[in-house]
Amino acid sequence: MRGYAQYCPVAKATEILGDRWTLLIVREMLGGASGFNELQRGLPGISRSVLTDRMRALERAEVIERRTGPKGRTLEYRLTPAGRDLQPVVQAIGEWGATWSFTEPRPEELDPDLLIVWMARHVDRQRLPPNRTVVKFDFRDPKRRYWMVLEPSEVSVCLQHPGFDVDLEVTVDTATLYRVYLGRAELRRRDPSRPADDERPADAATRIRPLVHLERVRRSQAASAAGARTTASRLASPHRVRIDRRVALCEDLLRRAPTHAGALYLPSRSRS
Repeated sequence: MRGYAQYCPVAKATEILGDRWTLLIVREMLGGASGFNELQRGLPGISRSVLTDRMRALERAEVIERRTGPKGRTLEYRLTPAGRDLQPVVQAIGEWGATWSFTEPRPEELDPDLLIVWMARHVDRQRLPPNRTVVKFDFRDPKRRYWMVLEPSEVSVCLQHPGFDVDLEVTVDTATLYRVYLGRAELRRRDPSRPADDERPADAATRIRPLVHLERVRRSQAASAAGARTTASRLASPHRVRIDRRVALCEDLLRRAPTHAGALYLPSRSRS
């Protein structure tokens, strides 16, 4: 991007990070992405040419570096110390966004492919049981199916059956699983005697904590989701959102999974 011709650290940093997609690339790399294809999967909508251009710019700015093979082929990208130092910057931007601009999502912002990648990437492997656990996700809207294979050494997502027994099945629509991911809804065990859209609160003993803990912004109870941004703008000192990056498929979820395939469901319209 063009420079600002200002001898100012904010202007200088913006010259490096202000292009479209650049901060999201850094976000993905801070989350563990290191390969070009992996980065592209985590950035739906970016073209290969734009991603290449942004990666080259970040490399010139010494925010990232390439690890190459014997023939010069790029094997992976890594953050430099300057890149890793952006962790609190990205964290602060995320917390600002959650505090001031995080209203209900638009349909086009809900991507099941991206969501399942984020969930897998952020699993806290130290909290997993020692044996392999397989969770099957059936999305209702849009119709997608994934298998998440969880092991202490690795977490992977499969588009085809991985060949292992399924320990837990989760039936959900994309919007609702986003709500679970953000800590706004809870998984609950399915009661076969009730219809799938029965939304009566689950018994506390069968509730399963959210996959991700994101402290809610405390707003007036009278404020609607649509007016959340307006409400926040009127608060002199809103309660700040703090994002816990130690995301986990909680041990509660895995402990409650039976030895054979269990079943969980999320209603289409969960309460917040």
